[in-house]
Amino acid sequence: MSAVAASLVALLVLAACGSGSSGGSSSPTTAGSGGAFPATVTHKFGTTTVPAAPQRVVSLGYTDQDAILALGVVPVGIREFTGNQPSATWPWAQPKLAGQTPTVLPVGDVSTEAIAALRPDLIVGISAGLTQETYDTYSKIAPTIAQPSGFVDYGTPWQDATRLTGQALGKSAEADKLVSDLEARFAQVKQQYPALVGKSVAGVRPSSNDNASFFVWGSQDLRARAFEAMGMVTPPEFNQLAGNQFYATISTEELSKLDQADVLVLITSSAQERQTFESLPGYANLKAVKEGKVVVLDDEQSAALSFSSALSLPSVLDTLPGQLAAKLG
Repeated sequence: MSAVAASLVALLVLAACGSGSSGGSSSPTTAGSGGAFPATVTHKFGTTTVPAAPQRVVSLGYTDQDAILALGVVPVGIREFTGNQPSATWPWAQPKLAGQTPTVLPVGDVSTEAIAALRPDLIVGISAGLTQETYDTYSKIAPTIAQPSGFVDYGTPWQDATRLTGQALGKSAEADKLVSDLEARFAQVKQQYPALVGKSVAGVRPSSNDNASFFVWGSQDLRARAFEAMGMVTPPEFNQLAGNQFYATISTEELSKLDQADVLVLITSSAQERQTFESLPGYANLKAVKEGKVVVLDDEQSAALSFSSALSLPSVLDTLPGQLAAKLG
C-alpha cells in the first residue's frame, strides 16, 4: 500500500482499500460563468491560476467531491474513500450527480495516466494529502489545488475547503453562503442542546494496524472539529498524544484514558469494527459504558461525520446532537 493509502487507513473510516469503477460522465456540469477568471487560488504549495471556468473537474481528494457537488459541478472523476458507494458518492450527495456517473479513481495510488485520461482542466486535491512532489506531478496535467497552509494533512476544516473550492470554480459567493448557512445550523444546535456545551467527548475506533491499540481523534481532526462546533470539547491529553497528527494511537492497556471523556462516540465503518472495539479488555469497566454514555454510529453516520463536508454535515446535525444529548441527560 502506498504512503498516501496508509495515511488514509489512519483516517480510521476506510472499510477496504478496494474501489469500484464506472463510466465517465459524458456531460460534466461546468463551473458556471459567475466568477471572475483567471482565478488565483493560494494553498500550501503556493498559488494556482485557473485560467477559465473549468469544464472537466477531477476530485482527487478523498472528500473533495462534496464541496464540488454542493457548488453545482459534477466532477468527471471522483476518488474512492469509504463504503464503495455508487460513483464514490454517499446518499447525502447523490442527488447532486444529476444522473451522471463520474469515473471512480482508486483509494490508493492514482496514476498520472488515469488522471490525464480524464482530460481535466482542474484537479482538486484539498483532502488528498498531497506532497510537493505529487502536487508538482499533477500540476503538469492541469491546474491543481492543494490544501491551505496551517492544517495537518486531511485536517482542512470544511469551511476552508468549501471556500477554496469555490474560488477555483468561480463560485466564491455560493461557497460563502454554504458556509454561513451551515454555521448557522451549528449555532442552532448549540442553542437547542445546551447539555452538550462544555462536555468532553472522545471519538474512537479500533486500530487498523494491530490488536494492541486503538485510535482517538484530536482537535485537528474533522470529526473532533464537528463536536467542538456543537459546543463540546476534546480532552487535552488526547491532543497532546496526537501531537502534529489528527489522531492519537493509544495502547489498549491504557483504555481507561477514555474515562476523561463524558461521552464516547464509536465512529467505525462496519459492525465488525464496532464489535471489535466493544470487545477490548476493560471496555465494560469504562465510566461512560457503565453510565450508558456511549453513542454508536451506524455506517452512514460514521461516513458523514468523517467526510464533514458542506453536504454531509447537515445529515449529521439531523441526528447526532439529539443522540448525544439523550446520553448526557
